[in-house]
Amino acid sequence: MKRAFALEPFSRDHNDGLHLARALREERPDAPALARAAWERELADHFAEEERLLGPLAGEDSMRLHDEHRLIEQLLGELPGSCLALGQALEDHIRWEERVLFPAIESRMTPEEAANLALETLKMEHRRWETCPSRAEIVQHRLDRLHPKA
Repeated sequence: MKRAFALEPFSRDHNDGLHLARALREERPDAPALARAAWERELADHFAEEERLLGPLAGEDSMRLHDEHRLIEQLLGELPGSCLALGQALEDHIRWEERVLFPAIESRMTPEEAANLALETLKMEHRRWETCPSRAEIVQHRLDRLHPKA
């Protein structure tokens, strides 16, 4: 699926989130520890940045965005007993964002909003590089494709 450049960092996070959701749904023994580590490493920041950056662009969906984030956060606090529920809530939330919220935002965003969002999400990517160096390569490759050198 073609995603607006400004939203790609969130989609990259979502890929990791879907792997975590599967581990939780399968109740793998290490799933609670993986979930807690993901929260500390990037998930808390991911939620905060979505609310800060996408909330104003989400229109009527901003309340659902916020409510689902709070539910997932609550279920994280109930681990290990909430593995199945957390895994399902995380997957459902990511699928909704990718299939409904992001396309809606992409269709409404002005070029100025897209440019501002791209700048902010690049800052977010820089923070991610500390825990995932391969992400820097992915982003640089994408930037090179957007702005080829003469």
